[in-house]
Amino acid sequence: MRYGSGRCDPSPEAALASCRRSASPSHVLYAWRRPESRSLAQIDRNDHKRNLEAWWTFLNMPHHRRARQGAGAWVSEETRFDAADWAWEFLRRNANYAADWRRSVPQHLPCLTLIDGTRLLRLPRRFPPAEKWGLLAFSDPALAARQAPVFWHPRALKRVVRLRAVPPSLGDREGAQGAQVLADFMVERHAVIDPDGLRLLLMKGRGVHVAVELHDLPVLTRRFRPVFELESLSDLATQTELLKRLQRFMVRETVSSGTSPFGSDERLRQALLALDESLNGKTYRQIATTIFGAKMVADEWQGPSQFLKDRTRRLVAKGTELMKGGYRDLLG
Repeated sequence: MRYGSGRCDPSPEAALASCRRSASPSHVLYAWRRPESRSLAQIDRNDHKRNLEAWWTFLNMPHHRRARQGAGAWVSEETRFDAADWAWEFLRRNANYAADWRRSVPQHLPCLTLIDGTRLLRLPRRFPPAEKWGLLAFSDPALAARQAPVFWHPRALKRVVRLRAVPPSLGDREGAQGAQVLADFMVERHAVIDPDGLRLLLMKGRGVHVAVELHDLPVLTRRFRPVFELESLSDLATQTELLKRLQRFMVRETVSSGTSPFGSDERLRQALLALDESLNGKTYRQIATTIFGAKMVADEWQGPSQFLKDRTRRLVAKGTELMKGGYRDLLG
């Protein structure tokens, strides 16, 4: 995979002028292709204007326009977002985060898939710029939730289960029967090993997530007996709820039990749509049309009631607030 970064001239005309000044018969020009190809192909010099214009347009597109394929298209597909998914959707629209990601080296870290299906990322070092955003490592802001694993920092997740893995004794029949493997949790599993060797596992499924801090499990696919640790009695209620989630993860879900509290939260969905439309330069009326429909806007926008206008403004403000840091509250 090729990594790199570049700066774009303020206009396509400036880029073309620069190209004309430096062009010579010995130069070889390359075409910009769609970003998924991540490759360059040699072209004829007569096509350089068309390709430079396309390249300039791509580099200067607002990030959310590249990431979305039609207003609200992803919403109907991801009806069971959990808190971490919603947090990522708002964070990845932050222009400052996207700028930090572009400056990061490397921009992509290799993520392995273990034999049991667990996604594993081993961090070679700490990434303080990513930690500033509540992440252990940067994730590509062009990828929506569930398209790539997002590794949140334990401090951002706030509620973490502490699990100590005890090797099952050969002569202990009861202990052998209680032994488990991570694959027993029949949901998505994203594991990360930090530079100090600490293992953090994020389990995601059924509209919720549970972060688990693993101790004494050097091989993630090895069988173990789980011992859950509690730091204080004041944390008992929270830890009990998280352990109940883990218990539900061990039962295969055959029929959907409905959406999660976050997946069914219409306000979050509407706030994200309002944010996208606002970043696209739409007016409040156009934003309201996208969210509530043309008929409702035509009937109520010019009426005596200010309810629809105020609601639209609040949704834009909420989406902007979540993008600029409020997403951390969703993780708690």
